[in-house]
Amino acid sequence: MIERKRTDPNSPDPDSMIRRMPVPKEKAHSTYWHAYCPNMDPGKIQDVVEERWLVSAGTRIHLDVFGMAGENLPITVVFIPGTSVYSRFYASFLYGLYNRGFRVVCPDMPGHGLSGGPRGHFTIEQLVATVQDVVSWVLGEQGQRIVVMGSSLGGITAFYAAAADRRINATVCHNAAILSESAHKKIVKVSGIYKMMKPLVPALSRVFPRMRISVKAYLDPDALTGSADMRAMLDKLFVDPLFTENYTLTSLATQMKAKPAAPPESIETPVMLINGTDDVLFSVDYMREIHDRLARSHKKALEIIEGGTHFVLHEHRDACIGRIETWIRKVME
Repeated sequence: MIERKRTDPNSPDPDSMIRRMPVPKEKAHSTYWHAYCPNMDPGKIQDVVEERWLVSAGTRIHLDVFGMAGENLPITVVFIPGTSVYSRFYASFLYGLYNRGFRVVCPDMPGHGLSGGPRGHFTIEQLVATVQDVVSWVLGEQGQRIVVMGSSLGGITAFYAAAADRRINATVCHNAAILSESAHKKIVKVSGIYKMMKPLVPALSRVFPRMRISVKAYLDPDALTGSADMRAMLDKLFVDPLFTENYTLTSLATQMKAKPAAPPESIETPVMLINGTDDVLFSVDYMREIHDRLARSHKKALEIIEGGTHFVLHEHRDACIGRIETWIRKVME
């Protein structure tokens, strides 16, 4: 068993807490997520999704499982959402993966979506531990080969999970970073009051750990995509009741200093990095730098999507799914 750090040493052992639980009525999904499925029938997606729950370090974690029990789907993709969002924001992309023959399990991270925990309050270590508990759940339920994938902050979390857990057969990272190496200076260009505050965040987080700042203070929605359709989707996202707009200083500080369990040079898990040429947060050059450092990663890959912005999984869904599927099949041969 992988040794894991837990944010609360007095909390119950997550392995003893993982179990099947019904979806509480007050937590049932609304239909708001239909806005994230343009040109698709959300009913068809809903038909293949089962909602499940587990407990990780005392926090109830909501799961969307694409692929019903009994289906012959030997590979499971555990998908980690990005900053402020939750599983159903990626519903059309996850449905596309499912249609390529993968079971897909997507947890809402602690403090996000339908999962428990203080809104927007977490550490990278807590996110990685949650992923490990989801992996344990999948192995216990299905006994399958597992690919961990994530987007944006979820991509970073997937990368850190690959460094921490050898049970993972492969990892796909839409964006990645080594946060302990001042990655925040490379991937987030800020202005205004947060630019002045940013150098003080680690120290301030120790005094005011739950002080909250809007993610819009450091992620400019207008700069993240050039697509009118995607911008309209973001406008809907920002008024979604499950959108987590504010992050605590603890959550910001962990994104400035969290250290992976192992350096990139020692990761043996197969890793695919995927990035858009027009991503204003994560540059292609930075992804190449990380790719080059994965010296021991078996069958590593770097896929660059021409014209892709930070929302490349939405804007170039089919192209991304095609490349991801091809690589996973090759790795799992």
